[in-house]
Amino acid sequence: MNLPLTMANLAGSVALLLWGVHMVQTGVQRAFGAKLRGFLGKTLNNRFKAFLAGIGVTAILQSSTATGLMATGFAAGGLVDLVPALAVMLGANVGTTLIVQVLSFDIAEIAPPLFSSVFSCSAAPRRERAISGAC
Repeated sequence: MNLPLTMANLAGSVALLLWGVHMVQTGVQRAFGAKLRGFLGKTLNNRFKAFLAGIGVTAILQSSTATGLMATGFAAGGLVDLVPALAVMLGANVGTTLIVQVLSFDIAEIAPPLFSSVFSCSAAPRRERAISGAC
């Protein structure tokens, strides 16, 4: 590939990522509004909680970039202070590292028992699952 085409593809990819994160952030802020401000204010008042929130959000979204951009947007909008936003971003990076580490494990030995236990739980009637408490 030539350089101008590669740069155009890169610019388009970055623009698509930024637009998608902006749309998610705007939708979340519109949907939750004041409730979100109160929740983030109570939840992210501590650096450690903000760090754990960054790990959790990254585990759910599978993107530390999206988590970091959302934290930046929330900080710019006044929903979160700067220090907790930085802790969220640090947690996002650690979360990405942890997810990659978990995905790198060889699960070939535990896969058959895991699949059979999930199958037996899903195949059992609902009443038996409630009685046994195993599933």
